[in-house]
Amino acid sequence: MQAKDKFLEKINLLILVFVLCFSHILNAEDVYGKLFNYNNTLKNTSAHFIQTDLNDLQDGKIFFGNNRIKIIYNNPTNLTIILSEKKGMYVNHELKETEFFITKKSYIKIFFDIFHKKKRLQNMTIKESNGQIEISQKTKIDNISYNISLIYENDPLKLRRLEIVGNDEKIQMGFFDHKIEEFLNKSFFSMVDPYLN
Repeated sequence: MQAKDKFLEKINLLILVFVLCFSHILNAEDVYGKLFNYNNTLKNTSAHFIQTDLNDLQDGKIFFGNNRIKIIYNNPTNLTIILSEKKGMYVNHELKETEFFITKKSYIKIFFDIFHKKKRLQNMTIKESNGQIEISQKTKIDNISYNISLIYENDPLKLRRLEIVGNDEKIQMGFFDHKIEEFLNKSFFSMVDPYLN
């Protein structure tokens, strides 16, 4: 009878471990789904931001469209950056200069994947603590390793910070004052050179 009791005790312990592991997997799936749905609702919204790196402090506003992101820097230089999954445009308004660049082989593409591709989001590491959710991924681009993190406030869910850490680079962008923008049309995200004569 004692052997049977020990066997049942081991089975119960095994079932408990299985249930805990399975509930953890379900919880992670639930968090990924929650984040993906939230990221999807960022379309036609904006937020103010403060960006720091190793040398500068900048501020401005970011606009999320269906397939593009527009970033307007106000201080210390007036710049506009428009990004899509494959290309980007950088405008220096003070110099009236525009440059175009490829984004598909940069960490910018990762953000479009996070916002639009649930499977990409599910491949990222997730941590929940102190009322926040952090998703992160390590990636290598042109032989440089980057750790990219997005930090969300958990309740209510809000995007709060972006961190990009590379060999000699550390960028942090903090987001606040989120708003729904009702009039963000296709022309708002246009990549036509504003200074083209």
